[in-house]
Amino acid sequence: MRIQGFLHELPFFASLTDPELDLIVSLSGLVEGNAGDHLIREGEQVRILYVMLSGEAEVIRADTKWNRVVIASVGRGALIGEMSLVESAPASATIEATGAFQALAIEHEKFNQLVEEHPNLGCKIFKQIARTTSLRLRKTSGLLAEYMPHDT
Repeated sequence: MRIQGFLHELPFFASLTDPELDLIVSLSGLVEGNAGDHLIREGEQVRILYVMLSGEAEVIRADTKWNRVVIASVGRGALIGEMSLVESAPASATIEATGAFQALAIEHEKFNQLVEEHPNLGCKIFKQIARTTSLRLRKTSGLLAEYMPHDT
């Protein structure tokens, strides 16, 4: 699999040039796993940004009684751990694989160094993180509105 070509097909990376994609791939490692493996655990510090190359995972939150609640599913092309690039807070959810997967992994420290050395690239990436976050917020707001009590 040619990683640069795959990344260029994803909306998140579509605005990047081939040399910019090469820089990102040069910092990356390949992670493989199976069902039940955790890429991120709720409450723990996130130190790696993942791009799902294959497979699927569930986004899981604990409710007030510590029951597991699946709030979303992610698959090929999903960016995981990007919010920790923006804030250093612990993970707000667990990401658990539902089957075999492959992901590109980039350590936050290396990623932040890349952004400092290439500010235009950093600007493009953080704009995409903002867009992704905005889309998720709109979707969540829509779902929340469906479940809120309605005045009659």
